[in-house]
Amino acid sequence: MEMLSNFTMLLAKRDLWTILIDLFTKWIPNYGWMIIVFTIALKLVLMPLDVYQRASTKKQQKYMAVMQPELQEIQAKYGNDRQKINEETAKLYKKHNVSMGGMCLPLLLTFGVSILVFFTLFSSLRSYGNDKLNSSYRVLDNVYVQTQASEEYINATTDEEKEQILEVAVENTYKELGNQNSWLWVKNVWKSDTKTSQFVSFEDYAKYYGITGDDKVAAQARYEAITTMIDDGKTQPNGYYVLLILSVVITFVSQLISVKLTQPKGQKLNTMNKVMIGLMPLLMMSMALSSNVIFTLYIIANSVMSTIITTSLTLITKPKNGKDEDVVLSKKNVEVVEYSRNYKK
Repeated sequence: MEMLSNFTMLLAKRDLWTILIDLFTKWIPNYGWMIIVFTIALKLVLMPLDVYQRASTKKQQKYMAVMQPELQEIQAKYGNDRQKINEETAKLYKKHNVSMGGMCLPLLLTFGVSILVFFTLFSSLRSYGNDKLNSSYRVLDNVYVQTQASEEYINATTDEEKEQILEVAVENTYKELGNQNSWLWVKNVWKSDTKTSQFVSFEDYAKYYGITGDDKVAAQARYEAITTMIDDGKTQPNGYYVLLILSVVITFVSQLISVKLTQPKGQKLNTMNKVMIGLMPLLMMSMALSSNVIFTLYIIANSVMSTIITTSLTLITKPKNGKDEDVVLSKKNVEVVEYSRNYKK
């Protein structure tokens, strides 16, 4: 009971994503690799929802294929009388136990959950990243101040020795932070993969911690010294746009494969699908630019996992007899039409 109470209090103070990310970080200390594993686990947890949506859609498509001849007869019989067509169509749906709400619900449920996860995670990672970006530099600043108060620094006889002591302390601390905050070529995953500085700007740092007046002047002097010590951190780029480009390319390929696999064979792409294939990569690039490497890695891993899951489910649900399902459905349509004609005779 006490454990449940502690968890409830923790959840009230921090959002669920932050708690899960911290939990994964205990197992995988590097944040870059952590978010990749976290995304894979998240997609696997949500996969049953994809399976449910796909199965429901496939079932409804079969019903619609069987009803298609009767729908065409209704449209031919009542012409432009939309009210009568709607009434007869509703009767037809009731006859075959098909619900329009039931047809749309799985798709809306899957879409709603996906949007909820995406945007809440985006917001959480931005907030979490901002905290980490500022707190990481705060650690360096504290080390700098503490080193200046150490006996070793005070007993140093020359400015060069004191400068060397500070530089060693700051660089060692930065290397320790780098084990968590760097990823491959990216120096700081809490900033975007661009040629910006790997550090938080001083103005943002001062605003975040509410540093003002004389304290701000002293803190800025330390900021200039610290960022210069670390391989000239003020001018060295954090990244080289590689992940931004990958997010666009992989999102485009993922959208294209998903549409190709889910639409009926031989059917051309409709306008909505074309818009989504072109718009989604640009949207992902925009969000990656305004966020950090952690979220960009999430976008990439999420797109790759979506493609793998969609492809796998398509292959698994493909008819084992090798016949194309569209052909089978078309034969069912012919049987329904023939039955209808015989019935009339």
